[in-house]
Amino acid sequence: MALYILERAQAYVEPFVFLLIALYSLSSFIEGLDEQQLTHSPGTILTVFNVIFIKRRPQDLLSWSKYSDQVFSGFWLRMAPIFARRELDSPVPSLIASAHGTVLEIGPGSGNQLPRYTPSKIHKIYGIEPNKNLHPALRAAIKKAGLSDVYTVVPCGIEDIVGLKEYGVDKEEFDVVLAIQVFCSLPNPGAVASACWRLLKGGGEMVVYEHVRSGDWLVRGVQNVYQIVWPYVLAGCCINRDTATVLREAGEWRTVELKEAGPEDAWMTFPRVSGRLVKAG
Repeated sequence: MALYILERAQAYVEPFVFLLIALYSLSSFIEGLDEQQLTHSPGTILTVFNVIFIKRRPQDLLSWSKYSDQVFSGFWLRMAPIFARRELDSPVPSLIASAHGTVLEIGPGSGNQLPRYTPSKIHKIYGIEPNKNLHPALRAAIKKAGLSDVYTVVPCGIEDIVGLKEYGVDKEEFDVVLAIQVFCSLPNPGAVASACWRLLKGGGEMVVYEHVRSGDWLVRGVQNVYQIVWPYVLAGCCINRDTATVLREAGEWRTVELKEAGPEDAWMTFPRVSGRLVKAG
């Protein structure tokens, strides 16, 4: 009983630790803003003058969306190695290793999953990563993994039909769509899931590993409290999203093999859903 209570307490504190790291990334970002943005440096007055009178965009001074990607990238680059190690004991390595043919990776970030691909199974990978602040780290990871000849970085969101078409991502030709901890941050997850379903060829697989809303009422209450500030600090991330339902309703699936957290994991603040959905046809 004491161990159970301790596990719950640790789980409830974990998101707070992430928030602290994200806030540290925010403070580091503010201190390091360049002359094109608002800073705490002696050049602040000149910067404000530039934004208001030269660029004539005073709204940029109050636009969090202008900076959230940079703040999140700072958080992610600090935490990515930790997340990668924690995933070693999860289904993630085997899910990535099973990817084959032409693959669409949603939100590769800084390239955590690249070493886990089986190159002999891969024909082509398109990595959709709209956060350009992560591109240098992603391109370095692509080179390190020996995937430069098969990996294309697509610098737009999956909802950007025109942008995707420029890179040839507009047909039902994908064998696998891969989503590892990205649906939490999507502003319209239902539309993205449907877009992923459309891009899969018949018999293609949607492979996922996502943190989701808890089935435990107490944990769900904790998630709801964190949700008050969570999206603002972590680039729109939603800590209490029912992603499993979103995926199931994305389109017509021949097979749905999703594993969700069981009663033994009820205390987890970040319960996961993982597995694959196979498109009908």
